[in-house]
Amino acid sequence: MTKDEAGKFSEQNNTLMANGRTKPSGKASLSTFIYNRREGTFLGRTGKSWVQIVVFYIFFYLLLAAFWIACLAIFLQTIDNSKPKYYGKDTIIGDNPGVGYQPWLKDHPESTLIKFNSKNKSSYEDYVNTLNKYLEKYSITNNTRDCSNSGDSNSQIISDGRANASAEACRFTLDLFDKANCNKKDDYGFSKGTPCIILSLNRLIGWTPENYKGEVPEEVKGRYKPGSIAFYCNGTSQIDNELIGSVEYIPERGIDGKFYPLCCYGKLPPANCSNGKV
Repeated sequence: MTKDEAGKFSEQNNTLMANGRTKPSGKASLSTFIYNRREGTFLGRTGKSWVQIVVFYIFFYLLLAAFWIACLAIFLQTIDNSKPKYYGKDTIIGDNPGVGYQPWLKDHPESTLIKFNSKNKSSYEDYVNTLNKYLEKYSITNNTRDCSNSGDSNSQIISDGRANASAEACRFTLDLFDKANCNKKDDYGFSKGTPCIILSLNRLIGWTPENYKGEVPEEVKGRYKPGSIAFYCNGTSQIDNELIGSVEYIPERGIDGKFYPLCCYGKLPPANCSNGKV
């Protein structure tokens, strides 16, 4: 044995003697960590230590839960269950509704072109099915009322910016559409080459139409009535204007203002509140 080897052996021997025992194996170390009978510990802690840490975390999480519940309770006090906290001009939508149309094919969401052959039913079948599905909800008349009398409107059931608990919104019927052959039976005019296109406004809580303060535009002057929302349609190009032909508006005055302000919040089911159609 060399001098260096003898020195290392002596050093290791001294270490073992100082420790009083040899270094345990891996399995022995794990079992000792799980339960050390000599020191009376379990997973490195005594029974007293485990009791202390368990009690600490019980109180810690109880206080954390209480703090979270208190914050949630304060937040809920600021929420109005009948309408959003911010709407109209306080949102990116703004205080003027946009115009939507049907039939809008979800399979082609970016296309606004309605193209079909009146002699080929398969070319307009998707449009007809879309309109059927869209108008199904207007067959439901629950929680709605007839507003055919002059002066009837949704404004009668709005108080302090919200719908009354027992309120019934004005009912939108399809009678005018049926008289103009814009119905399922007539394929909404597609089979005759005179398709029915439904126009509507986005639903904005609290919005009501305003009458023209100045002169009424020539395009709607002959059809417009105060309190209503008149529409005028034309093409985006010269070719569009040539192909669009004459347009008949049903009803002529546009959307009746009696369907505003929107009352589809609070106690009223949204499916039974209409914002009118043309």
